[in-house]
Amino acid sequence: MDKTLIITEKPSVARRIANALGKPNKKIKRNVPYFQIDNVFIVPAAGHLYSLREKNPKGWRYPIFEIDWAPIYKISKESKFAKAYIDNISEIARECKFFINACDFDTEGEVIAYNILRYACNIDPSGDNVKRMKFSTLTRDAILNSYRNLIPSPINMAMAGITRHFLDWFWGINLSRALTLAIRRAKAYTTLSIGRVQGPTLKILVEREREIQNFKPEPYWELEILVEKDKEIIKGRHINGKFWDKKEVESARKNSKDTATVEKISKRKITQKPPNPFDLTTLQTEAYRIFRITPQKTLEIAQNLYTNAYISYPRTSSQQLPKDINFRKIIEKLSQLRDYEKFSEELLSKERLTPNNGKKTDPAHPAIHPTGVIPERLSTEEKRIYDLICRRFLATFYRNAVRQSQRVVLISGSERFLIEGITTIDEGWHPVYKYIKLKEEEIPEFSKGETLRVKDIKILEKETTPPKRYTPSSIVREMEKKNLGTKATRSQIVDILFKRGYIRGESIEVTPLGMKVVETLDKYCPLVLSETLTRKFEREMQDIEEGKRNSEEVIEEGKNTILKISEEFKKNEKNIGLSLADAFRKSGKEVLGKCLECSGNLVLRRSKFGDFIGCDNYPECNFTISIPKGNVKVSGVCRKCGYRKLKLITKGKRRTFEFCINPDCPSKKK
Repeated sequence: MDKTLIITEKPSVARRIANALGKPNKKIKRNVPYFQIDNVFIVPAAGHLYSLREKNPKGWRYPIFEIDWAPIYKISKESKFAKAYIDNISEIARECKFFINACDFDTEGEVIAYNILRYACNIDPSGDNVKRMKFSTLTRDAILNSYRNLIPSPINMAMAGITRHFLDWFWGINLSRALTLAIRRAKAYTTLSIGRVQGPTLKILVEREREIQNFKPEPYWELEILVEKDKEIIKGRHINGKFWDKKEVESARKNSKDTATVEKISKRKITQKPPNPFDLTTLQTEAYRIFRITPQKTLEIAQNLYTNAYISYPRTSSQQLPKDINFRKIIEKLSQLRDYEKFSEELLSKERLTPNNGKKTDPAHPAIHPTGVIPERLSTEEKRIYDLICRRFLATFYRNAVRQSQRVVLISGSERFLIEGITTIDEGWHPVYKYIKLKEEEIPEFSKGETLRVKDIKILEKETTPPKRYTPSSIVREMEKKNLGTKATRSQIVDILFKRGYIRGESIEVTPLGMKVVETLDKYCPLVLSETLTRKFEREMQDIEEGKRNSEEVIEEGKNTILKISEEFKKNEKNIGLSLADAFRKSGKEVLGKCLECSGNLVLRRSKFGDFIGCDNYPECNFTISIPKGNVKVSGVCRKCGYRKLKLITKGKRRTFEFCINPDCPSKKK
């Protein structure tokens, strides 16, 4: 009987697939586990085993387009482990006639398998002997169903992913070399980088920063009325809302009397439908709003929950739960958990279970939902994300909530005032999704024509406020809205901007270096920051996946764009370098943060006794922060406080860890 090789993305998935398909014989070769069931081999990869590299490196030059795929252990010393995985797959592949791709069903999963098939297995990935398992959960039923219903390899999806890798390499490597060589020409020695999606994203943040910096507050006034009703003081406001002229608000106050009459009462019932099921961006947004878990961390946690079969595949744009999911079975399982027992039983009493699906779709995967597999040993953050997903899932099947708003118009003298209230009259889905925040403002019952005593009328002086800064969550939403990056990469791109020192803080502030990078590129090479260009390539990669465009054409188009950008860079290299070097030198003094004693600048210092952090106002200021011994490098920026982080590489075991240098950082307070 012919042998079959099933390729998975990681060892834990290989184990789960093997256990679902039968009674596997676990084997270990080169310290890598794999599984055999009769003539079927289930062999894991470890993510990407192949990466792009320059074919014939000849120093730091650009633009470079001569690149090819190579095993990652030949590119990075840190990836030596990959050789064992590749050798295992190659050896077993020689015995096999049929091949099944069981990597994640998305473009990255397709690229991983596509490269393994053509390089490690030495076969044509588009051949008739290659099939695809498509599943959105790692439950036994889903795995068996996908194995029994294999589909042809989605080669277009693989080619879209391959194209993305080429374009990202062209942008990332060539532009980073261009920036770095320009700044080195100006005698500043550092490495700067920018990417295809990083550039436009950073520009969005810079534009908001400029709005905030250029904002000039404008004064305005509000008129507040306090009336007595059943011995209770009730607040209302002038029906005009804001007054932009102080004389007008003073006139309105003078025109008011010491009594007010109820002129009009209106009540309205508001139906609140249950929330839509989670797509990735909405999950990331909610996790940040409720728990302050960053979008990238949320994705990592959700991926781990998926790998353990607790939830469905998280990298999805869908807000829809299709009918072929056995909702009742999942809810029956959730009813075993005390937190969901009451809600599950109420849902199970219904004849039909219909989710309130949203508009967003994804051809590859449904909305994120629990599988019904009961979790074991979750960390605190994993429990929070799992609970959020379960409650959102249950809530989407629940009945509507009903709220009632009440508007009471008062007339005092010649001026009208408004009292508003809103209350919940049927909680509906609210108790299930306990994370919803709603304002409850109960006001007493009024009668039309009723006269009330005016206790006071106050002029409130206020001023307009600048636009809010983006948060890690809101910038990911903005990127999705503008079609920059993919659902899987957006949070990672924001993280990269933090690590580059271009942005800092939970309420994102662009650093002087980040501002200068955008200012310089905008002046000399605006294509690098173009949202339009980035969106264009995103659409073209989608067209490749849908079979409407050819990968080679889009890659060639990318080359031509980089050629134009490179010409602009070389023409303005000196000016770009001088501009960035000045910003880099200024940022050098503020790299670590402000002195906690004198507000000077904290810098990394070296002495014969080891490294330490000191104030640049020494000897006037003797403030220091001790740091552990070892190889210390300045790393990213702490999102909690905006100070820099250090990376420590300990001797011997070569372990690394990062820490914020600020002893008062909120992250260090328990």
